[in-house]
Amino acid sequence: MSRRSGTSVEATSIEAADPYATHGAGRAVLVCAALAVLGAAWGLVVTGGLPVGGVATTAAGLGLAALVRGATSSRSARAWTGVLAAGAGAVWLPGVVSSSGVFALWPVLALCLAVRQFASARSLREVRLVLGLSVLVVLAAAGVSPVAALVGPLAVVWSAVLAGFAGAVPHRVGGAAQRARTLRAVAAAGTAGVLLFLLVPAGGGASLAGGALGRATASGAEERASAAPRSGAAYAGGDLDLSSRGGLPQTELVSVPADSPGWWRSAVLDTYDGRTWTGGPVASWSSGSSQWSAVGEDGATGPQRVDVVEPVSGDYPALLSAGAPGAVSSPGVDLRVVPSGAAAWLGPVGVPYTVTSSETPTLGSSVDSGSGAGAAPVEEERWLQLPSSLPQRVRDLGVRLAAGRGPVATARAVNEHLHATARYSLDAPVPAAGEDAVDAFLFEDRIGFCEHFASAEVVLLRSAGIPARLVTGFAGGTDAGGRRVFRGADAHAWVEVWVPGQGWTTSDPTAGAPLVAGDPPSWAARAWSWVQRTVTEVLASAVARTVLAVVLVGVAVGAWVLLRAGARRRRARRGVANAVVARRRGDGMSPSVLALLVAWERFDAALPPERRRGGAEGLSTWRARLLTPAGAGPLAARREELGAALAVVERACFARRVPSRAELEGAVATLERASSTVLAAARVAGSAGARG
Repeated sequence: MSRRSGTSVEATSIEAADPYATHGAGRAVLVCAALAVLGAAWGLVVTGGLPVGGVATTAAGLGLAALVRGATSSRSARAWTGVLAAGAGAVWLPGVVSSSGVFALWPVLALCLAVRQFASARSLREVRLVLGLSVLVVLAAAGVSPVAALVGPLAVVWSAVLAGFAGAVPHRVGGAAQRARTLRAVAAAGTAGVLLFLLVPAGGGASLAGGALGRATASGAEERASAAPRSGAAYAGGDLDLSSRGGLPQTELVSVPADSPGWWRSAVLDTYDGRTWTGGPVASWSSGSSQWSAVGEDGATGPQRVDVVEPVSGDYPALLSAGAPGAVSSPGVDLRVVPSGAAAWLGPVGVPYTVTSSETPTLGSSVDSGSGAGAAPVEEERWLQLPSSLPQRVRDLGVRLAAGRGPVATARAVNEHLHATARYSLDAPVPAAGEDAVDAFLFEDRIGFCEHFASAEVVLLRSAGIPARLVTGFAGGTDAGGRRVFRGADAHAWVEVWVPGQGWTTSDPTAGAPLVAGDPPSWAARAWSWVQRTVTEVLASAVARTVLAVVLVGVAVGAWVLLRAGARRRRARRGVANAVVARRRGDGMSPSVLALLVAWERFDAALPPERRRGGAEGLSTWRARLLTPAGAGPLAARREELGAALAVVERACFARRVPSRAELEGAVATLERASSTVLAAARVAGSAGARG
């Protein structure tokens, strides 16, 4: 490193000079890029393209990259950090492929690439690539599964990308002016996007499949409006229509011992037609001297227990049992058991009764792995029934989740898949006419409640050749004086899967989901449900969409007029424009900057034509070409100081802060000496040519 007399500019080597000094990524732009990547990861999670841990992995990778960026400027350190962070995200790829297929890995790979690019990005151009990759990831997630939960991730990515692009413009003044430009970009793009959404006619499908806005087409609105209300009778042994919607009443129906199992069965359903579940008896009943006995139910091998069931309201006719019923009696009452479809009804209704049940093990207990010598269930074809109209992708998903595993492992894999890809809501979208309800739940809407989760598990298990059946009854309940009371809202549907050597085993894919125990929805949930229905109805009307578009245009124009008027008033009060911008304009440029530009133009003009700066050549590129060791020529002795001077020129033209006066004057002196050197060398070369 050398120091020239008469100047304060320190020359640095060309190799050590930062080529991104004027195009480097500022902190605000990097924050926008990190938010965009996190939003993209969130989008993959809500659409089932990535486990929940994927967001934590992405956040950890971004945090590590930020720490390394703050600790060192080493490009290799940043590059290796990016590789490490991307590799941490890639650990999810095998599970993603096994659960969703090979095509699901591309969005995850793009997310890993975005994290890696964020860690190593130095220039604004490289940060813009991170923003673009984030958009690509969230669009891929929306294309695979356009669920309503994408509204949040899309808003985060959209806002972060717009703000990032507005801030990722080099040689722009920061501060309030930069923030104002960012806000204007976000507002303009958002307004244009909403207008397009409102004015472009909706297609035949759902505008947001399964979304918070429901099905926005007119046909979708009619489907939702015509959906049959849910009824507790369906859980008492009647047909279970997967198109029914709405809540169930809080009426108290029956009470059972508080220490009894969590699931109380009323009916077993076996036949699925793509929309509805029906069933027939699983056992026959015979009367004795004091009780009725069940005969013929297969797989009831659990320990027996005896419980007293006490009807509360007197209008629940179905027999309830804590597992497979074996006998029922009611002392002093001429009790009758009447098979009714998939259930058994009692008469007279409303009398207490004692039921003997064989408890059913659950997947959470230490059940047999499925390798026992037990035979297949009686009437195995009954528990493997699937409609011929079932879409092939549902069957393929069941086979893929089974992957040759036993019933217990497959049921757990199905539960994990449902928990990762679907969400619980009583206000789930209604499948379109002719659409398979399970297929719509698994691949389109991904929103449902207990009967949709249970139906999906049964169909997926049967697709893998594993006998399974749908069970309805009650779960949860409310403790009251040593008893547990079941209300209408506690009605529930779950699954029993056949485990060889073990028998029927309980699996509840809805376990842990909100509202599974029938608690009334909160005021926030009711308000959000009202918003969903209202927006769906409004968007289903072409007239309402047009009116909304006109109102939006009026609001946007009014806001623009007010903002312009306010800006004029502020400028009038200030009386002057931004000082930095004024210095860079020809009519307000500081003398030092003007002298530097004049010296630079003279130096460029003194060079031979082939070494002058090209019309589309950047200053950094030209500087590197001009000062290569092989091509420096007469400037070889001044490469370092000339490189430093040209770096000052670049900063004066493009950096957010103008170099100091001492730096400007030093660069002027260096450029003038370099011009003299080039002209002197040219004269010497000309004289030699003339003598020759």
